[in-house]
Amino acid sequence: MTPIVIFLILMGIAVIIISCFLVDKSNHSNEVYEALVSQRELSLTEIQDIKKKINVLLQEASEEAVIKVDDKLSQISNEKIIAVNDFSNQLLEKISQNHEEVVFLYNMLNEKETELKNIMKDIERVNATDSSVKDNTFNKQAVNEIQKIVPDKKNIEDKQNKKPIITEKNNEDLTTNHNQKILEMYSQGFSIVDISKTLELGQGEVKLVIDLYKDSVK
Repeated sequence: MTPIVIFLILMGIAVIIISCFLVDKSNHSNEVYEALVSQRELSLTEIQDIKKKINVLLQEASEEAVIKVDDKLSQISNEKIIAVNDFSNQLLEKISQNHEEVVFLYNMLNEKETELKNIMKDIERVNATDSSVKDNTFNKQAVNEIQKIVPDKKNIEDKQNKKPIITEKNNEDLTTNHNQKILEMYSQGFSIVDISKTLELGQGEVKLVIDLYKDSVK
C-alpha cells in the first residue's frame, strides 16, 4: 500500500470519528437547551403564582383596610351622633325651661293685673265713699256757716227791739259787700280757698254764695 492510500484511510477514519463526536455534542446541546427552556417556563409559572399571591395579599390588605376604615368611620359617626343627641337634649331642656319661665311670668302678670284691677275698684269705691262723706261734711260745714251768718230768730227779735233799723241795714250792707267781693274775686279767677283767706270767711260760706250767684257771674 502506498502512503497516499494510508493517508486517505486515516483521513476517512478521522472524519468518521469527528462526525460521531459532533452528533453526540449536538444531542447534548439539545438536551441542555431543552432543560434551560423548561427551567425558564418553570420560572414564568412561579412568577405568575407569585403575582397571584401578591394580588391576593393586596386584596386582603385592601379589604382589611376598608373594614378598619369603616369601623373607624362608624365609631366617629356614632360619637358625633351621640354628641349631637346630647346637645339637642340640652337645647330642648333649655327651651322647655325658658318656656316654663315665660308661662310663669305670664301667669304672674295676669295675677298682678287682676290684683291691680281689684285695687283700682277698691280705690274707686273708697273715693266714692270719701266723696259722699266729704259732701256730707261740706254740707254740715255749710249749714254751720249759714247758721253763723244767719242769726237766730230770738237774737234778731232782740236786736230789732233794740235797734231794728240800724242792725238790719248794717247786716244787709255787710252781706251785700261780702257777696260782691266774693263774686268779683271769683270772676277774676281766685279759688274758694284764696277768697276765704282774703275775706276771712269760711269756705262753705264762699261756696254757698258762688253757687247761689254763679249764673249771674257767668
